[in-house]
Amino acid sequence: MPLQLIFTSASQGLTPGRSGYCTVARHRAVPERMAQLLESAGTPHEHAAGETFTFRLLEASGQNWCVLSRFVARGLDYTQRDNRLAHHLIFTLEEAAVLPPPAAIAGRWKGWRDEWSGAPAWLEGEDRPLPLETQTPLTPAVTWREVTGTGAKAAWLINASGPASVGLLNPPETQRLLRLLAEASALLGKSAWAATFTTDATTTGADGFFWAVHSSSSPAIIDFATAQALPAPSGDLARQAAAGLTTPRTNAAQNPRRPIASSAAAPNNNTAAWIIGGVIIAVGATTVIWLNRDVAPPPMPVVVEVVSPPSAADNAKTEEILRSNRALTELQGLLDGDDFMAAAKLWVETSSLSPTFLRNYREQILPRLLRGYSTSVTKQLLTRLDRPGVLNDPRSIREVIAEAQEGLRLGAELEVAPDEAWKKLQSTLARAQSLTSIEVRPTMLIPGEWRTGESGANTPSQADFPLSRAATDAVTKFVEASGATQRQSVPIRIRLLTFTSPHLRDDQSAYLNGEIRRTPQSTWIESSPEPGKLPAIGINLSTRRNEVSLNFPTGAGARVGAGANRLIEVILPKGERQCFAFIGDPKAMQPLNLGPDALVLDADTGVIRPAPWAESAVNAFIWANGSIGLYPDGHEFPDRDLPSIRATRSVLETDIIRLENKQGPGTPPFDVIAARRKLFKEGKLMAAGAPWSIQAIDVDGSAGPRLLEFR
Repeated sequence: MPLQLIFTSASQGLTPGRSGYCTVARHRAVPERMAQLLESAGTPHEHAAGETFTFRLLEASGQNWCVLSRFVARGLDYTQRDNRLAHHLIFTLEEAAVLPPPAAIAGRWKGWRDEWSGAPAWLEGEDRPLPLETQTPLTPAVTWREVTGTGAKAAWLINASGPASVGLLNPPETQRLLRLLAEASALLGKSAWAATFTTDATTTGADGFFWAVHSSSSPAIIDFATAQALPAPSGDLARQAAAGLTTPRTNAAQNPRRPIASSAAAPNNNTAAWIIGGVIIAVGATTVIWLNRDVAPPPMPVVVEVVSPPSAADNAKTEEILRSNRALTELQGLLDGDDFMAAAKLWVETSSLSPTFLRNYREQILPRLLRGYSTSVTKQLLTRLDRPGVLNDPRSIREVIAEAQEGLRLGAELEVAPDEAWKKLQSTLARAQSLTSIEVRPTMLIPGEWRTGESGANTPSQADFPLSRAATDAVTKFVEASGATQRQSVPIRIRLLTFTSPHLRDDQSAYLNGEIRRTPQSTWIESSPEPGKLPAIGINLSTRRNEVSLNFPTGAGARVGAGANRLIEVILPKGERQCFAFIGDPKAMQPLNLGPDALVLDADTGVIRPAPWAESAVNAFIWANGSIGLYPDGHEFPDRDLPSIRATRSVLETDIIRLENKQGPGTPPFDVIAARRKLFKEGKLMAAGAPWSIQAIDVDGSAGPRLLEFR
């Protein structure tokens, strides 16, 4: 049932190509998404004279639609600006299959509106024809012969899979141009409605159109100013365009149709009428106007034509062309949006489904995809890895690893060049994988010495670690913050780990139940003991002693000796964690390497500091005997300055000057010092001090254990 919808830009004075704030009224036959797409098309026509035609293939509500549009600017509105009009005809694929090519309808239908006024209303309830002017058959391509010297050149617009992506320069006037496009479309047979076009790409843009007039950015260019001098193409399509269609398939689609006589047909009416199951005429941008039955023109005479339905092969070919067209448009959008991974997935999937798509667009898409792939994918992954809190989000890290692996797989399938950008993508995966072994936990670092005792290999043993006054104060603050009082203890989970490096994830060691309890004489953080045995883990604070006590079922636990580094982890009822690292041998500790990406340089101030994503790992430490600082390689201790995790330019320069004046044992080679000075002068402060490290510093400026490094 025919429908008509008209709206203009008069009330808002819109700029060309924009649809302003128009709300397209809904009709039961039109999906809401299609209404939105029509609205977004705007009114892309800049001149008071002339007209612009476009033909697009759109998808809305799971259905493909063919949209033929005409844009004009006629007269002035009350603000003395161009009053532009957008007029859309919308067909389903089933309707389009029995119609002439869209460019032929654009030139032959005389119902296009140049102006509009009146109240909104839908025209429905009766079938109305779409009368087209009579024209000569589209094959042979007579207009191409007149313009370029031979009709065979219409095949310039066609390739093996369907319409080719072509830019057309210096075209003839609009009606003649539409005839040229219609004759080229006729070579596609019943797939003619796959050939999208615009008659002015300077205002509509070339994206989404196979044939783009006034576009010099298309993969192939046809200049009508020089077309006469160029050699004609060869092949079956060129012969058909020059001499007429000869195959049964194309004859069924393009030969003049024989009308069946009808008593309603006027013998002197030089028109052919086409019944369209659903026609929508939409115009413009802001004012929505609906035709009323009372003002509809009288019914036109109808000539019903016998048209053979498209074959399954024709439908399959048309669907493949539509799919390729949508994929090409989506690919260009993804590349413009810098989403190269999604573009690569779509390219690989579409190419595997349609070898002709791969062949036709390899030169257009693949070079651009390869050129920016590694950089774009790496940037996308690092955006997720570099966000604050990522170290406490293992799920997000696993997702980044999966995406990085997929990115490398797609890159290998695309045969991306193994350049520096590709190597950085590989290193990004390695970095993400390394983060899975990290679990940032608040850690109180307590130096001291273990005292052990045993009476035999198979008898119970124990290890005690006396706490200094500073360590006792730090543990006491944790107990107070836990909420434990002399009236109420706090249940906890507690476990003992070997402490080889900070923040190492351990999902294997089991927790024991325990509690934090306080009495007037002492405070205990301990595991619940088995009947008749001492607690396996205990921290005791009292007026008589402050120490850690570990009890083992055999002598093996105590044999670790005074050089052991052990970690006790406590989890409070609400999930808060606190780790106590008891360090008997600082030199046995291995710093955790977060990599150079964990530091950032403020170029304006020369300050080097942890990157936002790494700050949680740095700030998690409490050094019971002093503070934590960031230092360049070769920094000299004791250091009388106040430790800071923000290293200034002056710290680095002072170190280089000291090394340049140093003599004797421990002095780095001259070329190493010279290289650091050169990097410093060039402003490459990060490299000049590498490898940087987070260092524990005692209250007297002496160096404690190295905790983190950025190597």
